[in-house]
Amino acid sequence: MYQNYITGQTTLSLNLDFSIPANHIASVISEFVDSIPNEVILETTSNTGRPAYHPAMMLKILLFAYSRRVFSGRKIERMLEENLPMMILADNRKISYHTINNFRSSDHADKVIKQCFVYFTSLLE
Repeated sequence: MYQNYITGQTTLSLNLDFSIPANHIASVISEFVDSIPNEVILETTSNTGRPAYHPAMMLKILLFAYSRRVFSGRKIERMLEENLPMMILADNRKISYHTINNFRSSDHADKVIKQCFVYFTSLLE
């Protein structure tokens, strides 16, 4: 038994291993958000309706978008479709601008972001 050998035919090799370097800002943001205790990130949620996106994931995509000076919900939604580090942070989920804006305008996100800055300043010290 021999391997296929056909001359004059091109092959297409696909690399499906998408990763970003450890020193990339998206990796740093992901490690930082993962270091925040779950008691701060999570809140009690309702058991009815569609399950919400995890607040840690939402915080990661917001912090990465803000680090790239992107503040519009629609532009963040577009980043989730076109930007590889953003896709990795969001676990390749398609999140609408409406959901993004609802999360960042919620009271829970306000508390989480304020606590995030407290943890960040203590990390810098």
